[in-house]
Amino acid sequence: MAQAAQVSVATVSRVLNGHTTVNDTLRQRVEQAMHDLRFRPNRIAQTLYHHRSQTIGCILPDIGNPFFSQLFQHLEMLAFERGYTMIMGNTLSTRALERTYLQALSERQVDGLLYLGGLANDATPDPEDLRAVQDVAERLPVVVVNGDLPVPGVVSSVRSDERGGTRALLDLLRAHGHTRVAFLGGRSDIGNTLEKLEEYRAAFPDLPPDWVQLSGLSIDAGRGAMTALLRHPQRPTAAVCINDLVAAGALAAAREHGLTLPRDLSVTGFDDVFVAQVVTPTLTTVNHDDASLARHALDALTGSIEGERPERHILIRSSLVTRGSVTDAPTLHPLTGNATRRARTAR
Repeated sequence: MAQAAQVSVATVSRVLNGHTTVNDTLRQRVEQAMHDLRFRPNRIAQTLYHHRSQTIGCILPDIGNPFFSQLFQHLEMLAFERGYTMIMGNTLSTRALERTYLQALSERQVDGLLYLGGLANDATPDPEDLRAVQDVAERLPVVVVNGDLPVPGVVSSVRSDERGGTRALLDLLRAHGHTRVAFLGGRSDIGNTLEKLEEYRAAFPDLPPDWVQLSGLSIDAGRGAMTALLRHPQRPTAAVCINDLVAAGALAAAREHGLTLPRDLSVTGFDDVFVAQVVTPTLTTVNHDDASLARHALDALTGSIEGERPERHILIRSSLVTRGSVTDAPTLHPLTGNATRRARTAR
C-alpha cells in the first residue's frame, strides 16, 4: 500500500491509526490507495498491537422504553464520531441476563462500559451483583448513566437532575393552585422512584396515602393507577406521573371515566419522550437533555480510556417543558371535596 500511495510505511501506519499529524495531501493518497486496493484494516491485529478494540459496551434494561432508546441513539452517534463502535446488551430487565452481558462484554475486550438502569437504579442492590461489577471495573473503565453503583473503581456517575425536575413540576402545580396532588407510577425498588417520591411527600406531606400508586412504568401501569385513583371518594386535582408512558395511560383512563382534561384534572409526565407530544392534551413534562447527558458520559468514559480522571459525580441540569396538560385547579365542592363541573343545559 505504501508503494501504491507513494508514501512511507510509517505514513500509512499513522493514517491507519488515526494520527492527526499526517498532512491532508498524504492522507488522501493513502485513503485513495486503500480504496483502489480494497484494503480493510485487520481490527484483531490492531487490538492486539494497541491493546484497544475501539469498541464500547452499553448495558441497558429495555430498549423498547423510549427514554433508553433516545439516550442510546445519542450515545451511539457520539461514540461513532469518536471512532468507537457501540455494542449493546439489552437485559430485558432481568438480573441473570444483566450479569451475562456484563461478563460477555468484558470478555470481548471492550475498551469501556456504559451502564444504564437495571442494577444502577436498584434501591437495594444485591452485593453479589455489585461484586461482579467491581470485578469488571478493576479491568476496564465503567461509567454509569442516570444512576450510580456504590462500587470501588467505577469511573463516574453522569445523571440528570431528576430531583430538581420533580421540584419544578410540583412548584408549577402549586403556582396553578393545586394542593391536592397524586403520585402515579414507579416502583418501590427503584432508586429514582424513591427520590421523586421524597420530593412529592416533602411538598405535599398530608395527602391520603392511597393517592400514591406505585403501579409500574408502562402505559398500562398508568391506566391502572388512574383507575384506582378515581375510585377514591375524594379526588385530587392533579397527578404527577413517574414518566410520560404512565402519564399517557393515566390520561386515557381519565377520559374513559368521563373527565375533561385538563379542566378536571391536570397531569404531568417525566422524560419528554415522543409520547409527550402526541397524547391529548400534550404533556407538561421534564426534559433530561439527552444530548448533554450522552456527551458528558462519553467524555468521562473516553477520557478514562485515555488515562484521564473524570469527576466521580456529574449532574446535568434538567428543564421543565410546559404544554397543555396543566391548568389552574378547579373549584372543589364544599361537601364532597371533588371538583365541581359546569351543569349541562337541558335539551
